[in-house]
Amino acid sequence: MNFEPLKAQQAVLSSGSLRINPTSKQVPSPQLHEEKVSRFVVQDTVEISEAGRKLAEGDIVSHAAKYFGTTQINDALNRVLEGQPEEVSDAVYNMIQSNFIVDGTVTDEKQRAVLLEMGVSQSKYIADHYMEGDKAKEFMQTMNQIAGIALTRTIDSETGDISYTTPTDRPIGAPEDYVKLSEVMKQVDPQKYTAFMNDIKGGGNGLSQLLSFAQKVPQNPDWIHKYKERTEQTEELLNKPQLTNRFDKADTSSASAFMNSMQNLLKESSPAQDAYMQNMRGFFRNLGVRVD
Repeated sequence: MNFEPLKAQQAVLSSGSLRINPTSKQVPSPQLHEEKVSRFVVQDTVEISEAGRKLAEGDIVSHAAKYFGTTQINDALNRVLEGQPEEVSDAVYNMIQSNFIVDGTVTDEKQRAVLLEMGVSQSKYIADHYMEGDKAKEFMQTMNQIAGIALTRTIDSETGDISYTTPTDRPIGAPEDYVKLSEVMKQVDPQKYTAFMNDIKGGGNGLSQLLSFAQKVPQNPDWIHKYKERTEQTEELLNKPQLTNRFDKADTSSASAFMNSMQNLLKESSPAQDAYMQNMRGFFRNLGVRVD
């Protein structure tokens, strides 16, 4: 049985779910911290000068924050984007931000569904034109996994926080039977887990709580069994095909063909075409591709 290294125990940012606070106005750049129920908060505020507001839409280039859903997803994206032009990397991360893991400005579920399906088709365009072989396959598998995570979105009615379920995180190179001890603690001893998290938030490393809990694990094998059971349930939920994409038939053979076919498919399925076509123009702009 492999447990996480105790001597290097630090705050873990993503162990069960992804949490976004879309209303924060206090932080100038993305910051992550672990919160209750093993979630993390992403807070991102951008202030644009008056001169910047006067720039034409096409003159503004945005660089989205990298997506850190899990170590495995981040590693896969780094691998498939290695050697790609910066424009491709920017397009992928902007696409994740604007189509997959969207913020609180998108409140209509039908609109969110359209954007997500558009994102999957935009991913296919990138795979078809910028990747090949195993890299293209891994890229699409990774984007489909992020789409599966996007489908788990829930919103806290009191705080407005948006939460997503993510696969159990495992350090790069860790064996398949890796057990995240802090997650086991959270499941079976919430009080000790709270003390563990409070110690970390207070500047400690939570090591005393973790060591104390670890000493009890050998006498309670059912704890590991329940942990594995829950992990398998999460994996099954996220790996089950759930997305029916209305844009599956979009022509990705060229930029103009893709743009035209997406526009035609949008006419058939949604009245809010302008916002979606703006999303398409932003996609090509990030790629540095001009489409008339």
